[in-house]
Amino acid sequence: MLFYLAYSLVNIPFGSLASAMTQLPDERAKLSSARSIGAALAIIGLTVVVSPQVSSSTDLQHSLTVSTLIFAAVGLALYVGLFATSREAVARDAAVSLRQSVDAIRHNRPLLLLCLSALVVLTGLFIMQTLQIYYARDVLGSANYAIVLTVLTTGAMFVVSPAIPKIVETAGKKRAYLVAGVVAVAGGAGIALTPPTVPVLPFVFFAVYGVGIAAVQALMWALQADTVEYGEWESGVRTEGTNYAALSFTRKVGQGIGGAVAAYGIGLGGYVAGSARQTPGALDTIRYLTGGASALFIVIGTVIMLAYPLTEERFRTMIVETAARRSGRATAEAELRE
Repeated sequence: MLFYLAYSLVNIPFGSLASAMTQLPDERAKLSSARSIGAALAIIGLTVVVSPQVSSSTDLQHSLTVSTLIFAAVGLALYVGLFATSREAVARDAAVSLRQSVDAIRHNRPLLLLCLSALVVLTGLFIMQTLQIYYARDVLGSANYAIVLTVLTTGAMFVVSPAIPKIVETAGKKRAYLVAGVVAVAGGAGIALTPPTVPVLPFVFFAVYGVGIAAVQALMWALQADTVEYGEWESGVRTEGTNYAALSFTRKVGQGIGGAVAAYGIGLGGYVAGSARQTPGALDTIRYLTGGASALFIVIGTVIMLAYPLTEERFRTMIVETAARRSGRATAEAELRE
C-alpha cells in the first residue's frame, strides 16, 4: 500500500507534465506517443525478466523483491533526469484551492466524458489482459503462446505510437479515438468468434486488437491534456494535476472491475483451477469473455466519446481566448500597481 501510494504521488505530476510543457496538439501527441512506447518497453521487459522467475526461482519472494528494487532504482534515475531537463512552458496563475479544483472538474464536461469512456474501455482491456494466459494455455493448448499474445497486443504500441502525431494532424484526436475503438472492437469480435483450432487466426485478431487499443491508450493521454485547457477556458482555473488524477483514478477503477469480471466470469462458466482439462463450456466462456466481453465494453466506451465536445478547431479557439483573458488580467493588474 505504501509503495503504491508513493508511486501515485510521483505518477500524477509526471502524467500532468504534458499539459504544462506545451499547448500544441502535435507536440502533446508526441509526448503521449513517447509515454506509450515507454510503457510497452516496460511491459515486455517485465515479461522477459519476471516470467521465467515464476517457474525457475527457488525463492520467488527474494527474486521478485530484487527485481522490483532494480526497476525502482532505474526509474528513480529516469525521474531525476526528467526533473533536470523538462520545462513547464505554459503560463498559469497561482495555485488553486481544493474546492476550486473540485468545482473545475464538476464543470469540465470533456474530462467527465473522457473519464467515463476510460473507465469502460479499461474494464474491457483488463478483461483481455487477465484472460490472455488462460486463452493461451487452455483454449490454444500451450502456455507458451501467452508470450506471443503479449507481444502482439503490447508490441503494437511500437508500431502505432510513432504514427499518432501524424494521425492527430490528419484526423484529429476525437475522430482518431473513435476509429481506434472500432479497430479494437473488430479484433475482440474476431477473437471471440474464431475457432482456436487454427492458432494463426486468433493471432491475427489479437494483433488487430493490439493496434486499436494501443491507439486508444495513446490518444487518451493526449485528450486528457486538452481537458486542462477546456477547464481553464470554462472556469478560469488551471488544474493539470487534478485532471490527471481524476483520469488516473477512473482508469484504476476500470482495471479492478475488468480483473473481477474476468475472474468471476470464467468461474461461473465452469473453469476449474488446477484441472489439466477444462470442459468445452469453460473453454467457450474463456474465448467469449476474452474477445467478446472486451469488445462489448470498448463499444460502450467508444459510443460515450461520440458526445465528446472538443474538436481541433474549438481547441485552438479556446487557446486564443484564454491567452487573451490572461493578457487582459495582467494588463489590468499592471495598471492597478501604477
